[in-house]
Amino acid sequence: VMADFFTQFRSAIGEHIERFRSRDVLEATMAAAALVSMADGTVNLTEASTIDQALEAVHQLDIYDKHEAVDLYHRNIEQLKADPNGARENILKTISKISRDQQASRILIKICIAIGKSDEDLIGEEKSTIIEIAARLGIDSAEIEM
Repeated sequence: VMADFFTQFRSAIGEHIERFRSRDVLEATMAAAALVSMADGTVNLTEASTIDQALEAVHQLDIYDKHEAVDLYHRNIEQLKADPNGARENILKTISKISRDQQASRILIKICIAIGKSDEDLIGEEKSTIIEIAARLGIDSAEIEM
């Protein structure tokens, strides 16, 4: 009976830890998505659509309500519009929180590239933003295939 209790307890704790860890990934991903979306000064529909696709495809993000994720994204966009420099630094700090998780970091970079390419080719501002994000995550820009 006690063994069952501990098995259930461990499972429940594991889910909470995974959700907590994934929360940082969600926040970092939405922050990075906003930064790349705003790199050229405007956000377009294809970038937002790419974010929806990423939310469906990335396992660590699928435990969250899409609306919550999109709200985070829009909040970051609004902050970037209101205070570009201050918001940029806060966003980069949020992104840095997942730097120890190299798998999540690499997925985040792939999402950023997809967002950048969603409206044709990656432009200079988008590329430099992705390189800056990669640096915050400890990923060498030479490893990134854009």
